[in-house]
Amino acid sequence: MKTFTKIFALVLAICMCLCFAGCGEKADTVKIGVQTTTTGDIYASGDFGEDAVTRYDNGAAAVEALKTGKVDCVIIDNEPAKSFVAANDGLKILDTEYANEDYAICFKKGSDMKEKVDNALKDLIADGSVKAIVDKYINGTDAELVGVPVEKVDTDKPDLIMATNAEFPPYEYIDGDNYYGIDVEVAKIIADKLGYDLVIENVAFDSIIPGVQSGKYTMGMAGMTVTDERLEKVDFSSSYATGIQVVIIKEEGGKIKTFEDLEKYILS
Repeated sequence: MKTFTKIFALVLAICMCLCFAGCGEKADTVKIGVQTTTTGDIYASGDFGEDAVTRYDNGAAAVEALKTGKVDCVIIDNEPAKSFVAANDGLKILDTEYANEDYAICFKKGSDMKEKVDNALKDLIADGSVKAIVDKYINGTDAELVGVPVEKVDTDKPDLIMATNAEFPPYEYIDGDNYYGIDVEVAKIIADKLGYDLVIENVAFDSIIPGVQSGKYTMGMAGMTVTDERLEKVDFSSSYATGIQVVIIKEEGGKIKTFEDLEKYILS
């Protein structure tokens, strides 16, 4: 009987060790940095689960977390990703695109301004004005950058108030006393066409839609993708630019080295 008990205990111990070893393998997780409430956040949360996602107020904070090893990768829009990689040694963008998306302007549901802005936007797309702005920032054409003052300039024109998060180059950023970027210049030519002064309010990304919903801002423009969830809260204009979600990783020493390394963590 004692011999049987010893054997049973030994078998039980082996089984527990194997179980813990197996559990350890299953517990292997990935940590993904995102800017809160962006499409990178939405996609990553859906694909990898809430526990895998760490949210930051802006892309720069997420990238810093990657550099210090707090996350294994960052999912973010391609153009800002290129800026972050250029400014930080030891990082790179995976060759495989994570997702494609269209950017548009958001408005309070039922807003009269949506139709006015959208009609102006369509005309400016048709005459090549929007493409010229996108090419200037994306392809580096020699055209002069046009800024909008950070401090509001009072004129007799009515205000077109645009909420943005100016930490998203080349779509919106601050340089000196001016806002610059694709969204800034597209919004400015829309405002000029309609006879408005463009006033930019720089807020947290996740404050844009609530502010538009409340009527605090005329519109929101911040490299914002049209999603079903957002369509329940706001209306959107026609698309004016196409974005790509990409993955930033460490060049050496990181858990994620290829897109396939990341794919294995997608929830089935």
